[in-house]
Amino acid sequence: MAFSLLSWCRHRSIQASRRLKRPYSLTDEAFLKDADAAALQKRLESAIGFLQEAVLLPIDKRLPGRPFEFDMAVFPCKPTVLMIGNHSSGKSTFINRMMGVQVQETGVAPTDDGFTILERSEEHEQFEDGPTLTGCSENKAFRELQRFGRSFLGHCRRKRMVLPKDAELPYGLQLVDTPGMIDLPGNNQTSSKARGYNFVEVVRWWAKRSDLILLLFDPDKPGTTGETLEVLTKSLAGLDHKFLVVLNKVDQLDNNVDFARAFGTLGWALSKVIPQKDIPMVWTMYNERNGSKRPPHENELPLEAFAANRNAVVREVLRAKVRHWDNIVTSLEECLRQSDMLSRMCNKVRESAKQQISRAWRGAALMLSLPFFVAAFIGHGRFSGGLATAWSQGSGVVSLLSQLAVLCVLLCFVVLGLTLDQLRQFDRIQMSHGGLDTMFESVYHDIFIHTGGEDLRVRWATVRPLLEAMLKSVKSPTQLPLIESWELDRIAEILEEDIWYLRQVAKRLRPAEPKMPEGHPPRGVAPTEPVAAVGRPEAKRREGREAREANQAAQAAQAVEAGVTGSLSEP
Repeated sequence: MAFSLLSWCRHRSIQASRRLKRPYSLTDEAFLKDADAAALQKRLESAIGFLQEAVLLPIDKRLPGRPFEFDMAVFPCKPTVLMIGNHSSGKSTFINRMMGVQVQETGVAPTDDGFTILERSEEHEQFEDGPTLTGCSENKAFRELQRFGRSFLGHCRRKRMVLPKDAELPYGLQLVDTPGMIDLPGNNQTSSKARGYNFVEVVRWWAKRSDLILLLFDPDKPGTTGETLEVLTKSLAGLDHKFLVVLNKVDQLDNNVDFARAFGTLGWALSKVIPQKDIPMVWTMYNERNGSKRPPHENELPLEAFAANRNAVVREVLRAKVRHWDNIVTSLEECLRQSDMLSRMCNKVRESAKQQISRAWRGAALMLSLPFFVAAFIGHGRFSGGLATAWSQGSGVVSLLSQLAVLCVLLCFVVLGLTLDQLRQFDRIQMSHGGLDTMFESVYHDIFIHTGGEDLRVRWATVRPLLEAMLKSVKSPTQLPLIESWELDRIAEILEEDIWYLRQVAKRLRPAEPKMPEGHPPRGVAPTEPVAAVGRPEAKRREGREAREANQAAQAAQAVEAGVTGSLSEP
């Protein structure tokens, strides 16, 4: 009786230790209604920090290589917009237009070889290099940039500028200008060898922490370069909700044929790297330089409509501050879901490897024991008088027994070699794409019965490289850690309850929507009447056609009149 009571108490204490001890209440609706912005932000930061420390961090520390070490939110942090694209795609020009001053160098050739963080300052201008930036108190996450090495820090800087009052860039928003992506000179060179640091991993780090990603293309180079292909398939994987595809510099095109070719080439290139039926929306725009406008001609494109598109892109940039806290909650949710999937797959791979090893050694033991049983049976029938009698029969028996012993030893080595080779083959099959995909299907078999599980398959495309890297780092899959079921249950509980609560807090923290630039309706709202910026070019073209037709009719009438007059004057 006493032993049962002690066991029950121990079980209850273990359950209590595994229960989440939240420093906040999920049912405190009064706090959500009455708290100010500072209290809401403090609650959100403390809640996210608690969930990362209590749930994500213990799992991440046990996984080989700590795959989620740099995916966790670090506070404080500022809203960020990442600008990436081919060289001479207009990234720096777009930034200069938003800042109202010439901050970044522009040109047709590559002009910037590093990552530049640009912010608006109220008092004085400040320039910081990469090593100094890692100690930034306003963005503690910058210290993680040290893991990319001194070479990268030598190509990273921050500029804080005092801007004109009418500058579009608001306070508290930082723009990140990146080096233009280009084709590498050699087919055997990777991005890290060509630049001195892993460009794809650096872009991935910034992309995860950005609230908006602008991917710009140039009409002269609407296709995807080698680095652009890597960035789209690796750096931006799983971040579709953040990035906008922009076809910039459309004012350089002469007519509709050139525009159709550039737009079609870009759409074809994107379809090759984005394995989906629907490609992302492509924003077409241009940047006026110093207020200059292109002289009109007969086949002029509707530049005012493209200028309205630029206003819409600017509005999305300004909305980065609005969506900042929602993006942080979304990143936490995705990190939890990836951790859950990776933990389940680790358990499956580990369990499958242990079962295979157990089956292999049981088969080896059976193969080894069978000859011994046969020899014992034959020996028992032939030498029924026992070992002393067999020994007295002469050296022939001793020779036979020694031969049997040698054969048994050789058989042991053969069976051992076959067993080890079988286990190695199993490891190779298990670590292949096909083997891991089969295990993934078996883990989520119950979900795939009624649904296609496309969201799980998309997430699996991101998690699978992490699992493959972990398998390569261990000698045997059995060395993978075991993630207990109660830890997975806590992740499911957080996804069900805490994420919803954090989204309510983030919703209360949203600032007012930025004012819409003139001449363009809010995104997602259909205008009640045609937009003037789009209607004016169409009216101009119609007026031009009418003027040309009237001119041609007048010329034809003059020709007819001249012909009639000439015929009357002839003798």
